[in-house]
Amino acid sequence: MTLEEISYIGQAVAAVAVLVSLIAVYGQLQQNNKIARADLTHSIWLNAGGMNLSLYDTPEKAELMHRALYATAPLTEPEKLRLRSVISVALGLHEAAFNAHKRGFMEDGAYKALEQGARLYLLSPFVQQWWANHRQGGHDPAYVALIDGIVSDNKAKPQTRGAGA
Repeated sequence: MTLEEISYIGQAVAAVAVLVSLIAVYGQLQQNNKIARADLTHSIWLNAGGMNLSLYDTPEKAELMHRALYATAPLTEPEKLRLRSVISVALGLHEAAFNAHKRGFMEDGAYKALEQGARLYLLSPFVQQWWANHRQGGHDPAYVALIDGIVSDNKAKPQTRGAGA
C-alpha cells in the first residue's frame, strides 16, 4: 500500500468521523431543545397556576371573582378597575402561552389546559366586554382570531354555570 492510498483511507476515516460528530451534535441539540421546551412549559404553567390561585385564595377574592364572572351582583368602580387588571394579566399570560405554543416552545397538553382556562374566563360578559375594548391592542392576529372565535362560540351557546362548570 502506497502513502497515497494510506492518505485516502485516512481522509475517508476523517470524513466518517466528522459525520458521526455532526450526528452526535444534532442529537444533543434535539435533546437540549426538548429540555428547554419542557422548562418553558413548566415556567408558564407555574406562573398561570400561581396567578389563578392568588385570585381565589381568600373568601373575599373568591366572592369578587364570582360576582365579576357570573354577574351575580354589581361591581363597584374600584372592583371593576381591579378586574380589568386581572383580565389583562390572565389573557396576557394566555397570549404568551399561545405564542410559545405556536412556535413549538410549549407542550400541547399544557397549552390546551391554559386555553381551557381562558375559555372559562371568556364566558363572562365582563371579560367579553374587556376583550371588545382591548382586542386591537397590538395582539398577534392569530391570537385575536382565536379569542374572537371563543367569544363568538360562547355567545352562540346557552351558558350553564355553577358547581359543575
